[in-house]
Amino acid sequence: MDNMFVIKGAITVKNNKKYITWKNFFLTLALLFTLIISIITGFVANLVKDQPVLSKEELTQQLNDISENSDIFFSNGEKVATINSEMMRKTIPLDDMGDNIKNAIIASEDDNFYSNSGIEPFSIIRASVYEAAGKSSTGGSTITQQLVKNQLLDNSRSYERKAKEILLAIRLNNTLSKSEILETYLNIAPFGKNRLGQNISGIETAALGVFNVHANELNIAQAAYLAGFVQLPYKYTPFDNSGNIRSDEELQAGFNRQKYVLNRMLEEDFITKEEYNQALEFDIKSSFNNNRINESEKYPYITNEVITAASEILAEDTAKKNNQLNKYQNDANFKNDLLEKSKVKFLTGGYKVRTTINKELYDTLQEAKENYSRFISKNIDGQNYPMEIGATLIENNTGRVLAFIGGRDFNNQQLNHATRTTRSPGSTIKPLLVFAPAIDKGYITPNSMLLDRKFNYNGWSPDNFSKTEFGVISARNALAKSLNLSTIRLYSAFSNEDPVKEYLEKMNFKSLVESDHTNLSASIGGLSYGVTVLENTNAFSTLANKGKFQQAYIIESIEDNTGKTIYTANFNPVQVYSESTSYLTINMLNDVITGGTAGNMKSTLKFSTDNLFVKTGTSEYNHDLWTVGGTKNITFGLWTGYDKPSELPGFDHAHNQWAYFMNAIYNYNPSLIGADNKFEQPASVKKENINPYNNSKGSVTDIVPNSFQELNNDKVMKKFGSTIDKNVLEKLRPPSPKKEDDDDEDDKKENNDKRKEEDITDLNNIEAEVVNDEDE
Repeated sequence: MDNMFVIKGAITVKNNKKYITWKNFFLTLALLFTLIISIITGFVANLVKDQPVLSKEELTQQLNDISENSDIFFSNGEKVATINSEMMRKTIPLDDMGDNIKNAIIASEDDNFYSNSGIEPFSIIRASVYEAAGKSSTGGSTITQQLVKNQLLDNSRSYERKAKEILLAIRLNNTLSKSEILETYLNIAPFGKNRLGQNISGIETAALGVFNVHANELNIAQAAYLAGFVQLPYKYTPFDNSGNIRSDEELQAGFNRQKYVLNRMLEEDFITKEEYNQALEFDIKSSFNNNRINESEKYPYITNEVITAASEILAEDTAKKNNQLNKYQNDANFKNDLLEKSKVKFLTGGYKVRTTINKELYDTLQEAKENYSRFISKNIDGQNYPMEIGATLIENNTGRVLAFIGGRDFNNQQLNHATRTTRSPGSTIKPLLVFAPAIDKGYITPNSMLLDRKFNYNGWSPDNFSKTEFGVISARNALAKSLNLSTIRLYSAFSNEDPVKEYLEKMNFKSLVESDHTNLSASIGGLSYGVTVLENTNAFSTLANKGKFQQAYIIESIEDNTGKTIYTANFNPVQVYSESTSYLTINMLNDVITGGTAGNMKSTLKFSTDNLFVKTGTSEYNHDLWTVGGTKNITFGLWTGYDKPSELPGFDHAHNQWAYFMNAIYNYNPSLIGADNKFEQPASVKKENINPYNNSKGSVTDIVPNSFQELNNDKVMKKFGSTIDKNVLEKLRPPSPKKEDDDDEDDKKENNDKRKEEDITDLNNIEAEVVNDEDE
């Protein structure tokens, strides 16, 4: 019995010792584990000590700080192009992605996505062990970690970066909803290349680029195929850098990856066995996108112009917000730097731009350009140059650019000859800078007399195009014939009042320099750096808009990537000419067709010219040919020339070409031309009998402003050119020469004969008064 107790006691003691031993072992193990955890925690804490704690707003902002392509639209909402930057990407809401791609991504990348804390500890440990052993490993990162790695961290491989990735993934999981995380991930994930060979990111861009369907239209096979791309997009993508389909051998890697994704979808019960088999049987290759049309290549002139114009809008807006508008306007280096930054911002910012361009009208003009047969190429200094063209069509009362022609062929020359190149305006400047201002200032009415005789002013002795002098001639006739001598003489009467500033600057001619304000040659087109077709057309539309300058524009509105409208075109009209001056100038410009430099236009146009105004222009040495004109509704400006200035054949080329394009516009929509819409005579204009020399009461019927007054003798002599020619009286005396080639029809001979004697009497009276003034 006692022995039994001894035996039991011995067993108890032995068991206690074993218990104590195991207890000590586990305590030691726990202490060691705690120590290891403490060391690891301390190590990790040290690695991430510089990582800032981000708020939800900051996290969201950084996650969404992605390159997103901007879109351009015609006025009717139809897309012009998606602008191609280095990466093509469009973002869409999660609800628009479809279940197939969501299920495929979750099954293949993170099957515990909805239940994990943003990380998978065992996957991390497994990946770390493989990495420590020098072996490659995949599958260690959750969707949340991949998002962090792609958007919040760099691509370096280090323990510090991995620690930050884990920390940020946990924080992101606690901050954003699972839906927000998945939506962002699918919008930024890379998917290789599209059918054009462009880099693509985001599931919507991938679906369109690879299969030409939207993300929510992907079938199970297509979704599994694309979901397989995210680990190694440039290995699995079916297209090469040129957009060609890769070889079957290269494609096989993507097909194998697709099968893996389908297996995972089946294992996770996202699809049935039947759906799995159907997906395997689906011919992926036959469903690849075959559309290789690059939108930006279809309308390159519009795309480039919008990029430039939008960059200017964003740059100016930034300058205003930072109180640096004055610096932006006056510091070229600062302006160029800000423009470049704004261009990058626009290209990658996911903006939507609505333009004023009428697609059908734009296409009509391009088709007409392609069918025009009188473009003449020329060899200049051993190089062949095509005859270029630039044209703009503006709606007068709004300033909206309805269409334009940027050039002959964008592939050969990327310059936009309608909006971005400047050339001498030639004689088209005459009504804008000389005749309309002269009416405004009371020097002339349409039938007032001017002097068209040669002069020598400080060694400058210009001539008319025909080398003919026309003596005393009406302002209406001088403008219709585009005479240089009478124009310069008239301009000299008020050139010291700086009409360039008073008129051209108000109409936003941007290339004016100081010398343009003082040079008499500006009156016949001698502006130092010329004008763009858009500027010139816009100025003429001012005359057709009752003297109100309405800034021409192509961009109607801009939305940012959140859908917020950040810009809407809103230009206040500027009254440049009086309403009466505009009406009288437009009236005079109709004579260009009836008896002036475009006398044959009437027979070539398909509509009535009764309410049409036109001005032709030829620069020095025939390097530039212009025709600008229109109706009450629209103004169409056209330039032709060579990019390397050289003489053009035939001065009639431009206005015949202008008529050709106007007919194309008329064929498209006669009401757009509005040939029957009259320029109504304003109440500020009346019919009056005048003395054409000094605007006093006389016997010559004219239409004049209500405010018109008789000129004093000084003004009379000035309009004849006395400030640049001391022999005005002598040159006024001889009778006008007979008409030469500049005339296309008689200058109302019967009226001239009737008032010839009266005019000479008037001139004698003026001469006598001037002599008396000098004696006094």
